[in-house]
Amino acid sequence: MNSKKVAGQVLQFVLGLAILLAGWGFDDLSGFFAHPARAGFVAVALATMVWIFAWGLDLQPFRRGQAPVGWQRLGLVLLMLTALSLIFFLAYADRRSLLTFAGAEFLRYLGLGLYAGGNVISLYALRALGKQYSGYVTLQNDHQLVDTGIYAVIRHPIYLRALMVFVGLPLLFRSWLVLPVLPLGAWFVCYRIRREERLLAETFGEQYRAYSGRTRRLLPYLY
Repeated sequence: MNSKKVAGQVLQFVLGLAILLAGWGFDDLSGFFAHPARAGFVAVALATMVWIFAWGLDLQPFRRGQAPVGWQRLGLVLLMLTALSLIFFLAYADRRSLLTFAGAEFLRYLGLGLYAGGNVISLYALRALGKQYSGYVTLQNDHQLVDTGIYAVIRHPIYLRALMVFVGLPLLFRSWLVLPVLPLGAWFVCYRIRREERLLAETFGEQYRAYSGRTRRLLPYLY
């Protein structure tokens, strides 16, 4: 990984952390880190970034590929802005007990586990994809069908991670927003899966149909 990519990853981590802590309030950082689940969230995010460096993962969500991406560029930007806004609000609301569960502290740890597990899944998926990874539904030059590693079991591990995070983060901050976020996240994931599978089937034909026959979309042996 070259110095520019390292700097970009560090900048993303710092920006995300700054938005999170700004939501909570910089006047009470000790209060934020006082809860093990919130401190664990930051630790997992930091460990994920270190893992990315250690494996030299080439993360370029705006990698365009063969065809024009059209409206997908705007959609990806809006998704990123929405995610950052959600992180800010979850921290803000947690400190002030807005739209939060009363008690049920175990939900925080469930949310942390979902977030951590999702990150591990996505790291193995990104390692398998290499430079074919993109935030767009597109194909890269000389694109190959990846069916090894975690892709030998499920076809969409990165979307599984997205669902786990959609649920995990609101739970970690004990927010009732988990109720609207889950169905919206599920709709988004299903929509992307349909588009991606249609593109792959058109491109790889029988090879993709055979691959689909021996794998599941998100959950081994289930779906």
